Amino acid sequence: MHMQSNMPISGTNLPISFFRIITYYRMNLPFDISCSSCRREDKLTVNDLTLDWRKLYDLTRSLAFPKVWHGNHPQRRSKLKSVLDLLCAANRFIPPSAAMDVFQELLPKVQFNSLDWQIINIQMINLFVPTSALPLGSPAAESAESSPERWLPTVFSLWSFNLRSSGYDAYFLNLVTCLAVEQKGQLKFTNEQIRIAFASGLHFFNLPVTRGAVPLPRNLSSGLTDTSYFYRLPPNSSLPLSEERALTFARFIVYTMNDESPGGTMELFEQLVQMIEPFYHPSNNGSWTSILSRFLRNLSRELLERVTAEADDSCRVPVDMRLTRRMRRRFVLSLRTLAMLLLFSKSEDSISMSHSTLKHLAEVEPDLIFEPLLETLYTAIESVTETHRMISAMRALAKLATTLSNFSLYPEGAQHVAPLLLLTLPGIDVNDPTKTWFALSFVRNLCLNGVVLEELPVIGDMPAPRTSSKASMVSETAEDPSVDSLPEPDMDQVEWMTRASTAQFETWLDQYLRRIFVLVDNLSSSLETSDTSSSSGDSGIHAIVAQATEVVLHQCSERYYPMVSRLITEFVTNTSSLSAVESMSKVVFAFASAMPEVALQALLPLCCERIAEDIENGVGRAPSLSKRTRSHSETTLIWFASVLSVLTEQQRSEHLMPYKDQLLKTVNLILDHCMSRQVYATGGRILLNITTSLTYMYTKRGHSVPDDVWNDPEFRENHFRHWGQLPKIDDPDFELQWHLPSQEGVDFTLELLRNIIVPRIADLNKFMDSAPSKQESAKSQDNVYLNKHFVLLRFGVRSLGCLIPPPGAPIAADKLADAIIEGHDASSMPTRYRIDGQVVAGYVFTDPNSDQFKEVAGIRNQIGAVLSRALAYMAENYEDDVENIKALIRLTHDYMCHYGTDRSTCAAQRRHWNSGLDSFTFDNSVCRMPRYFASKRVMYIQSARLLHNTRFMSANELTSDITLKLSKLCLSLYSEVRNHAISMLESVLSIYPEAKYPLIPGFLAELDEKEDSDPEKMIGALHVLDSQPLRRAILRDWNYFPQLVLALCRAQHEDKPVVKKLIMNIAVSQVVHISAPLSVQTSSETLQELVRTLGASLVPSLDDSEFEATVALGRAKCVESYEFAQTENAKLVGSLVNILRDAGTTWRFAAIAGYYVDYISSASSSPEPRLMGTLAENLTSDLVLFRESSAINLTQQLGNIKHLSKLAFPDIIAASTRSDVELKGKGAQAFSELPYTELCERALADGDDSEAALAPFLDNPATGWFAWPLVAKVIAAPRQGGALAFDKIDPDCQPAYEAVREVLFSEGKWDRIAKLFSQESSRSPEDDNFGVARAALYTQVFALYDFALLEQAWPAIERLALDIERTGAQRAGSEMIAGVLRGSKYWSRESLDKMWALLIPLLSTVFSKLRPDTLRFWQTGLRFAFARRDPRRFLPLVRLIIYGNPFDPQSEAPFAEAAKIELLLLLINSWDWRIVSAIAASKPRLSDALAHPYKQVRDAAGILMYTLYSAEYSVSYTGVELAIDDLARYGATGRDFSHWEGSQRTQKSIEEMASRVNEWKADHIPSNEGTSNYSRGSKTLLTFFLAGFSYSSKRLAIEHIPSILPMFSVLQEQNDDEEVARLAKAVMQFFSQILYTAQMSEGVTSKVLALLEESSNSWHVITKTLPLLCTLTFSNRFTLSREVRMRIVDTTALFLEHDQIEVRHSASKSLASLVKCASSKVLADINSKFSAKISTRLPRVRYGKPPKDPVAYNRLVLTRHAGVLGLSCLVLAFPYNIPDWLPEVLVLLAGCIDDPNPIQSTVQHTFAEFRRTHMDTWHEDRKRFTSSQLELLTDMLVSPCYYA
Repeated sequence: MHMQSNMPISGTNLPISFFRIITYYRMNLPFDISCSSCRREDKLTVNDLTLDWRKLYDLTRSLAFPKVWHGNHPQRRSKLKSVLDLLCAANRFIPPSAAMDVFQELLPKVQFNSLDWQIINIQMINLFVPTSALPLGSPAAESAESSPERWLPTVFSLWSFNLRSSGYDAYFLNLVTCLAVEQKGQLKFTNEQIRIAFASGLHFFNLPVTRGAVPLPRNLSSGLTDTSYFYRLPPNSSLPLSEERALTFARFIVYTMNDESPGGTMELFEQLVQMIEPFYHPSNNGSWTSILSRFLRNLSRELLERVTAEADDSCRVPVDMRLTRRMRRRFVLSLRTLAMLLLFSKSEDSISMSHSTLKHLAEVEPDLIFEPLLETLYTAIESVTETHRMISAMRALAKLATTLSNFSLYPEGAQHVAPLLLLTLPGIDVNDPTKTWFALSFVRNLCLNGVVLEELPVIGDMPAPRTSSKASMVSETAEDPSVDSLPEPDMDQVEWMTRASTAQFETWLDQYLRRIFVLVDNLSSSLETSDTSSSSGDSGIHAIVAQATEVVLHQCSERYYPMVSRLITEFVTNTSSLSAVESMSKVVFAFASAMPEVALQALLPLCCERIAEDIENGVGRAPSLSKRTRSHSETTLIWFASVLSVLTEQQRSEHLMPYKDQLLKTVNLILDHCMSRQVYATGGRILLNITTSLTYMYTKRGHSVPDDVWNDPEFRENHFRHWGQLPKIDDPDFELQWHLPSQEGVDFTLELLRNIIVPRIADLNKFMDSAPSKQESAKSQDNVYLNKHFVLLRFGVRSLGCLIPPPGAPIAADKLADAIIEGHDASSMPTRYRIDGQVVAGYVFTDPNSDQFKEVAGIRNQIGAVLSRALAYMAENYEDDVENIKALIRLTHDYMCHYGTDRSTCAAQRRHWNSGLDSFTFDNSVCRMPRYFASKRVMYIQSARLLHNTRFMSANELTSDITLKLSKLCLSLYSEVRNHAISMLESVLSIYPEAKYPLIPGFLAELDEKEDSDPEKMIGALHVLDSQPLRRAILRDWNYFPQLVLALCRAQHEDKPVVKKLIMNIAVSQVVHISAPLSVQTSSETLQELVRTLGASLVPSLDDSEFEATVALGRAKCVESYEFAQTENAKLVGSLVNILRDAGTTWRFAAIAGYYVDYISSASSSPEPRLMGTLAENLTSDLVLFRESSAINLTQQLGNIKHLSKLAFPDIIAASTRSDVELKGKGAQAFSELPYTELCERALADGDDSEAALAPFLDNPATGWFAWPLVAKVIAAPRQGGALAFDKIDPDCQPAYEAVREVLFSEGKWDRIAKLFSQESSRSPEDDNFGVARAALYTQVFALYDFALLEQAWPAIERLALDIERTGAQRAGSEMIAGVLRGSKYWSRESLDKMWALLIPLLSTVFSKLRPDTLRFWQTGLRFAFARRDPRRFLPLVRLIIYGNPFDPQSEAPFAEAAKIELLLLLINSWDWRIVSAIAASKPRLSDALAHPYKQVRDAAGILMYTLYSAEYSVSYTGVELAIDDLARYGATGRDFSHWEGSQRTQKSIEEMASRVNEWKADHIPSNEGTSNYSRGSKTLLTFFLAGFSYSSKRLAIEHIPSILPMFSVLQEQNDDEEVARLAKAVMQFFSQILYTAQMSEGVTSKVLALLEESSNSWHVITKTLPLLCTLTFSNRFTLSREVRMRIVDTTALFLEHDQIEVRHSASKSLASLVKCASSKVLADINSKFSAKISTRLPRVRYGKPPKDPVAYNRLVLTRHAGVLGLSCLVLAFPYNIPDWLPEVLVLLAGCIDDPNPIQSTVQHTFAEFRRTHMDTWHEDRKRFTSSQLELLTDMLVSPCYYA
């Protein structure tokens, strides 16, 4: 199913059927498999599968919006995430014709006046709107109906509602990006659409220019409403949909770049690069650096993918929509500028991103990248003072090595290989691991890419360079001449220089090996200490040393073999450092792997001789089990034994057998005479390596090309031409040589086993027969003797690995392809083959009847027998011999699990086979990879096949006995033994899964209370039960799961904290994975057909009758299993209830039982009566944990009762009042003759309008706001009569219903509930919040038991609500009343009348006595009750809030009046546009609070007024199709919803507020600090507009602030009231950072410019406004026209000649920011303009005398200062590069250094900043100046010396 191999696509094949079963029928199958299938566009096309989006939509909504009875299961969110991933992958299968259906479903749910739930709706649009292109040849009518051109304006219209809202921008941009990618050039975006995307994308980068620097006042947060947490949705009201904004924006840019037209993507992108370039510089590091780095990397990667795809013959993109070469080069030049800046960043992640970017770009246009990059890298590597630059350069070389050395891609790069190798040699430094890693990675990548280390002959002198049309790359702008001049390398000269450079290879190889030896000699080794953490830092260096050295020796010429052999032999002979053993082993292995014959001839006799000499001298004979301390005399012996061990690893038979006698003698010497653990363990390793080398199948890791090519003279003479040409995996010429066991090698292996292993078995049996009893003390030599035999038997077992297959099903010839990689995905591989049976894996003996097979099997059985005996013997006599028991456990593991490989070995190969593969780039259509990696991957596959065969072993009597004895060691008193045994038992049980079931009862028994219970054994049992094999088995098997649950809940007899913690952890980990028993449903014909298709695909030989019989048998088993699980589940719930009821159960274990009850009971179909009664009783438990847990569980169970009762009795009131009303374009008129807002207004008026009040209820607050649906879900008004909403209860639920009723209606129950739930929180008062879970419980109980329960609970509720002084009482009262209000949804009219008769008087009293600390409880409670309910359900309460006690601006009780306003605000936040007309009709006197003396009232009134006015807006199209067609009439970007002037009432009110503030301004006396009407009114007006920035609805603020800008600009200078100035500054700041549409931005800019021009006499206003103008321009750069931008620049430049110097400096800073984004023409104009201003020199004025004409002189100074400031702006605007015109500007500025201040100080500041910003790159920047300019600059930049 991972589709690793090609699958024929015909009809409904395997992946299609599998996909449909998942999506249509919601079967619980792995979604990741379907996701991987959907992403394989080459395997599964849109023509093969058409997806019904409705099925997935219903599935997504059921997971995203769960009902009460669904519970809050932890697995729901993970399943939702899986479904979303599947949707993202499968969107291309939704037909384009479904777009209108998707919009019909989703657009009526859109409502943008508030953010409540809207993110989810936009995500749904993003997920389900089809983005794939119409199939070629579709009818014209269908194309017009389904084309994105029809509905794309609607998307941009929706986008305009919330521009500059990060969440909305991300999802809308993702939608249009998917369109750009999936349409394959069939859709072309307009310039206006592209500008909106660019404008939004600019704000993704979190740049300091575009984000708010002034926080919103805290009081504005009260206006926000989020009801998502009432429904167990995520806190941010969004789906767990992964997003990467940098990737989305990058993809949009790349895939909309179709031409070079003005205003298109290319031009806008170059402007974007110019804007963000300063933020890439290393000195400009900040929170934006990370996302900018990812954006750059994504741009380059997407560009490479598009270029590669368009070069493919199967590309569907029209030719005229593809990238041209010129476009590619322009794009690469722009990205190169940013990548080069990021090359030496302070962030490691950013550096890595820059390297990836440069690599991607180099693969597109290598000449544009490598020429400047190599110059930079050479300089950085040669630097000795800037280590960070050197490391970054080495890292870049390692990343780009494969591209640089690719001769066919970049021929000039070959001549740099040898010089760079020599230059990076100093990087191999033992004192700098980081530098060493990258230096060796560079070497490794070069050799893996096919670089051959061999000197080539050079013929003649270097050819003269030919004339090239290629221009020099100097300028970094889009006008760079290299854009048009294509690279034409002089191949004759390139080849000559490459040949000449190869002469350095021999020198480099000699120095490389010597540096490796120094490095190896100093690296730490695991032999030195048993502390693994000490060597963890060097483990990576060990690996890279081994890998790099191996590929280097493989790629070096045979002429260098003698030198290599001499150097390595000298190192081995002259060095015997134990700290270098591990690293030395890797070097020797590389040597032996690359040059086996040379290595064996040079080192094997030497090692054997030195080993024999040391042993004859008595070395290693002293008994020792130590791993750390060893005698100095053993150093040489261990050294040479380790070398010999490595030499024999993976050596072919023909190379190893000539040394047979020497090896046999040496192994016998070590194993017979040595008693030191390190020595005989190394001897056993030698034995293992010899046997596995002779009997295993493995590949020869050869050169980068096959041997016949390597030995071809033509290849050797021109090998550089083949660099970078990776072979195709499926090419017939791609060959890997395999080692196959030879008869001679097999015979030698059997001889070794007979002579070494078999005698040790007998010796061990003899020892156990004659060993002392348990009471006698064991001698140290006995311990060593046992350890030696255990170690040797373990190596013996591993030596048997591939001689015979594991016992099990006979091996049949499998159909696995022999290809190395099936399919093109080179980096993925299934964990194991999904084949039901053993496969061929290269075993030596496969005939069970042969003598050799029987002999090997006999040896293995003998080892098993002695192992079984040793386990019992050690447990009885040597239970404290930890080291030997651990050795015995390892032997047990290998005997049970190791047949050529084991799980850990295979997993390690899987993790590491592709180490370094990320440096190579693969074409999706053709799989190419270095032969080195192919060889390692083949070895992994071979290991996977060996491991696969172990999965089919069946346990026998011996293995079962061994497993049982191993399990007993898991209960050892010694933690080291216990942990070791548990780890090995996990591996054993993964091989023998059936062996775990007999072990479970024994481990469970250890948890029972008994006299001899031991806490250590309990710890061991708990660890085993929590291990993966047993945990998964127990959770799935209802035979054992109840036993474990009860054992954990009853294990309270042990007080050890470790045991208690383990029990709690196990319970928590199991609870989150509990799943309900799956019932067997009746399958439809369609599903049966799909399953039949699956069966035919998986088992082609299965006929229909066999298939039906198999399905019937499986169904019967499933039914039986389900019935058994249901029975056990009921028993378990009963037992847990008994535990909860038991007074002796401690709180901890009662909590565990409660956890299980919560989730197990949710898994059952109908509630259990005793459980329900217990939960209801626990509502008044003394333990808070019990009360909260019972409330949550009881809520869910009562919801389940309601749900089942509705299903059982569809005629009950609660089920029959809901209906669907067809609107068919009539909007709200379909269920009422009145518009909906008028309907609410009439119903809520202070009167009795029964027609409006009794019209059907429309609970969804969004329905009709944007567009009315075809069908609306409505609920009938309450019926007359006293019938209960649930007058019938499902018979299966009736006992549970009665059990809860009995408890809730018992005497005093509600008094106890009120007392306990009103207790003050132990936390701070701020953390004592409204309890949503408790309110939800009350909702369910009052909904189910109707008004009778309210009568029972009313005294307690009333007492809590009237207890004004106690905060806890108010909280509990608000929770209960909120539950009553929400639970009365289906009550009869009589019950509702009674309820309101009780509630209204009480709430009237409560609302009149609210306090600041209790208001929030009632606000949240009412929001809970009102959420997603029609306001006409609460007519008496709403009338009470609106009319009962209206706002009185003359009142002296500020909080009481503010509370009234807050309650009105609550109504608007709950019902928005539906309630606003009713509130407005009540005519609240809000405007009278404009200058209210109390801040609390003013702020609340300002927020309410803005909310009220903005809520008046609604689009309310009568149909979706009408909306889409109407929005398309406005153009490509649709209708602009970003601003709205408001209704006439709103406009008049805003004008009156501004007018009154202006009137009060005349009477304002600044000395009266903040007490005047002017100050108070200004604050209210500012708060009014600030409220717009805290909502999604900024429309009113955007529309009206520009007209009031002069007032706000003056308020910024309100020095007598800091709050006014702060609020005004916040308004101006937010106003400047808003993203405006193109239509709005020009008007706003004109208003700001007019403000500046009209305020010429108020320099304070100008200095405050100019920076905001810059921010406004930057934020809206892509929506402002060129003319407006030029006007902004010209207006700013005018202020450089202002009389006030503060204005001039402010204008200078602003102009510097503006010119950063200016075009070259604009820069030239500015340059010439200000150069002209300083062309007139100042007349000479003698010191102390005034000028002849002071007025003219001062005017000239002002003009000259303006020119200097203007030129200074140009210099400071480009702090990190040197444009062509900059040297001349600096010269002009230097000529003004002698002018008087402020000219002189400006020039000095300019040069000081220039020196600071160009200091790091001055060695490169100085090349842009002439010698005379440099001389002048030196005088300006170098400080004068005191002694000069």
